[in-house]
Amino acid sequence: MASDLMTVAGLGRPFTLGMLYDARSDKLVPGLRLWNGETLKTTTRDKISSHINFNASDSIESKSNMMDIEASLKASFLCGLIEVGGSAKYLNDQKKSKNQSRVTFQFKATTHFKELLIPNETLDTKQREVIQKGLATHVVTGIMYGANAFFVFDSEKLEASQVKKIEGSMEAAMVKTFHIEGKVNLKLTAAEKALTEKFSCEFYGDFLLDRIPVTFKDAVQIYTQLPKLLKTKGENSVPVKVWLMPLKSFDPKAPELKTGISIRLVKKAQDVLEDLKEIRMRCNDSLEDSVEEDMPKLTEDIRTFQKVCDYYESSLQQTMAKKMPSIRAGKESESSLEEVFEDRKKSPFSHEKLIRWLDLKERFNIIWSCMDIMKGVKIVDSKNELERVARRSNLVACFVFTSTESADPYLETMDHYANSLKCASTEEEPWYYSDDVSRNMKQQAHDFITYANKCKDVCHFRIAFIEDKTFKGATIYWYKKGILQTEDF
Repeated sequence: MASDLMTVAGLGRPFTLGMLYDARSDKLVPGLRLWNGETLKTTTRDKISSHINFNASDSIESKSNMMDIEASLKASFLCGLIEVGGSAKYLNDQKKSKNQSRVTFQFKATTHFKELLIPNETLDTKQREVIQKGLATHVVTGIMYGANAFFVFDSEKLEASQVKKIEGSMEAAMVKTFHIEGKVNLKLTAAEKALTEKFSCEFYGDFLLDRIPVTFKDAVQIYTQLPKLLKTKGENSVPVKVWLMPLKSFDPKAPELKTGISIRLVKKAQDVLEDLKEIRMRCNDSLEDSVEEDMPKLTEDIRTFQKVCDYYESSLQQTMAKKMPSIRAGKESESSLEEVFEDRKKSPFSHEKLIRWLDLKERFNIIWSCMDIMKGVKIVDSKNELERVARRSNLVACFVFTSTESADPYLETMDHYANSLKCASTEEEPWYYSDDVSRNMKQQAHDFITYANKCKDVCHFRIAFIEDKTFKGATIYWYKKGILQTEDF
């Protein structure tokens, strides 16, 4: 690849003509140049264009396509090798909930193209010394200037069945409203207007705005101003696409980019991070649905699970960030990184195992189901409060969720793996992996509420969350005149 010209997306990075660039790590090299201001000759041509796009996907793939990011540069972004700025910060914006509609409107424009006129003279000793420092592989020889703007519209939390329908309706309203070159159509129906008012707006752009849009109405007003903000000669534009020439073209001893990262490997990295993003959203939804004061251990487990997954993701990105420059420099093969992704499939962080944990951990659902059956029964905060109720009453029956305090062995396995990168086996499976336990809990809840409805005049009924390893899932405590008669009524 030594003689190949490269193009990369600007992504809010401060490119200038003649700047050096290391394509192995996709980093700009500040402070070193082959030509000074006196010898640097450039030419400029107008390249005026504008486009608009609508996108109802929140995937890494769709965002990369909107920003014209090719596979190898995407790999650098995924592992954190590059820090994006301006409109490219949109790449980092992710939905918080699976039950949320999101539609994005993009305005992109180009204004002019600047090109470096390469001097014909042979490089002198000083210039060769700059190249042979080994810090760069390419020099910036062309820059397309322009700007991007992304208006990200998010709905409030919805029923899962409504997410796609609302996205479609919102996208239709946006297509009807936004037109090219800053033109808009304000003739929405009452229903369309009401829908747009339920969406918040987040803005990511290469424009300096007087105010940031937070509603659909704000976004419409701001959009009409964007073409003017670029100025007639593109004075306010930024690098959106950059052309790079290999330093090997000037000096055969220059470092080079031996190979790019294959699309296949980038796809694997992207899939892993998309999986972890899905897990993060499901955790957020579970935490929002939980009642922390009633079930603190369940909430704590979800938070711990989310934190360990985040730690694993960070460790994975660090590994990728170390290996990718070596692969591009020809010092390592792609197989070294493929092994990392294959190892994940056998680890506690495989997508199937993470999904299974969340599915089964929806002991939230088992407990919510039981509590729904026993709707109206008061909850006590602790065993001490339960005993106070028992001392003040003749008869007390308490439905006890018994397995909400014990440590989750799978969380311990995940934590161990994330810290040591070795997989430990779990010695026991949590109670909520058992269909029999779940069925028994629901049957106990039905029996309990039936008894409560019959005997509410002579007996007090309560629900509690008390650790009791004798009983898996749940049991019923029975008190008479303040004395516990049985833990398995």
